[in-house]
Amino acid sequence: MSVKDRWDIRGQPAAVHMLRNALRTGRLAHAYLFVGPKGVGKATTAEMVAAGVVCEAGDPAQRPCGECPACVDVAARRHVDVFWVEPEGDKILIDQVRALQQQAMLKAVRGRCKVFLVEAVDTATEQAQNALLKVLEEPPGETVLILIAHNETPLLPTIVSRCVVVRFGPLPKDVAAGILRERFGYGDAAELGAALGDGSIEAATRLSPEELLQRRRAALDFFAELRRSDITAAPRLAESWHKRRDELVEMLDILQIWLRDVLLVQHRPDALREPETWLVNVDLKDELERWAAAMAPDAVLAALEHVLAFRRRLADNVGLRSLVDVLFVDLAACGRPVVA
Repeated sequence: MSVKDRWDIRGQPAAVHMLRNALRTGRLAHAYLFVGPKGVGKATTAEMVAAGVVCEAGDPAQRPCGECPACVDVAARRHVDVFWVEPEGDKILIDQVRALQQQAMLKAVRGRCKVFLVEAVDTATEQAQNALLKVLEEPPGETVLILIAHNETPLLPTIVSRCVVVRFGPLPKDVAAGILRERFGYGDAAELGAALGDGSIEAATRLSPEELLQRRRAALDFFAELRRSDITAAPRLAESWHKRRDELVEMLDILQIWLRDVLLVQHRPDALREPETWLVNVDLKDELERWAAAMAPDAVLAALEHVLAFRRRLADNVGLRSLVDVLFVDLAACGRPVVA
């Protein structure tokens, strides 16, 4: 595997450039803090850095090579000088940090350096953080410490200040869709998964591609059924959703993306000519065109506003039952789509 393939970490060009340059020049810091949302490449990048540190390739510019025994062992998580620390249950505990301290004091077995990767360090208890701070204040020689966090707020400011902070952002939608299509086989569901994942591959792959497409169809059928019904029947239709909060929110997320596509088709003539550029539901381009012709733009916009208002009020802990009743009546009052 080429170095280029090993560093195929998409959507994080600044982080990758900085870390590759540090490996190439031999100027790695003793401690890094990788911060960013779940599922955007932090752990993968940490593994690449660890492999680069212990890689046996002669040319630093070629590290990690991905082929030497050291690189193979890092990928299999069996290299004797590379240590992963993961939460026990839902926390990083002080005993885990103490074990890290003890290991850090020992010399590397196969090379000159040890690497410690601490996942979800933002879950560390206060005692564990204080112990970790001691490691950072008095770093053992020939060690690299990589802390991985989704959120730096729970961390002691002194921990953050003693690390080189590397920030990872949400993946652009096209990058996420490409990863879903090429690495996870999402096919026609790739764009929808990327949109629902909001820049996170972990969130995007929560549902299989088959489940995503099935749930999109269910959401569209739900809205069409609601529009076909008399508005006075909306509260009755809402009854079956009063205790299905998560399922309803998921359906509304899908419906929101669909209505956004309908609006784009109505207002941007090039949306259908260049669907990959503008639309999420690219595989249902013809159906989107029918919805766009059948609904007034004001009705589509109103439906979107009702969905967004529901989400805001839900976040404010307003009673679910009354919120669902109002939502269904509001959606039923929107312009009726005619879908073949």
